[in-house]
Amino acid sequence: MSEKESLMLEIGKAESLHGHLGPFLVLGVKMANLARKILNIDGGEQRDMRVSVRLPLTTPFSCILDGIQASTKCTIGNGKLRVKNFNGGISAHFKVESQNRTVKIILKPHLAEALLKQLSGGVSNEKLALEVASTPEDQLFTVEEG
Repeated sequence: MSEKESLMLEIGKAESLHGHLGPFLVLGVKMANLARKILNIDGGEQRDMRVSVRLPLTTPFSCILDGIQASTKCTIGNGKLRVKNFNGGISAHFKVESQNRTVKIILKPHLAEALLKQLSGGVSNEKLALEVASTPEDQLFTVEEG
């Protein structure tokens, strides 16, 4: 299966959990996938993952959380996902307990506003979600490895 096919399958699972397809949901999936790729995590190690997310706890920003939860199995309910209401940007810090490495994925500041502007201008959630899905990670995020 290609990387694009794998991403679209994962987005489909997140959409099923979330209830609809949207660009912020896809951002959450892509943040989680990028973290797994950087940390070289397989399914077994993923059980040791913990995620801390800072973002505004309002829709549509909070949709990122469902993308991360669907892609990592780190949830608020199992205690592996911690969320902080933060209006100074959007970031997710991924840590694997069995490794001595972490990665922080930061949404490029202008992107959230640009997506909101397009949504308020009448562009559909689905169209923007597919655009985000096909956008290279380096155009969406800044990465800080620890």
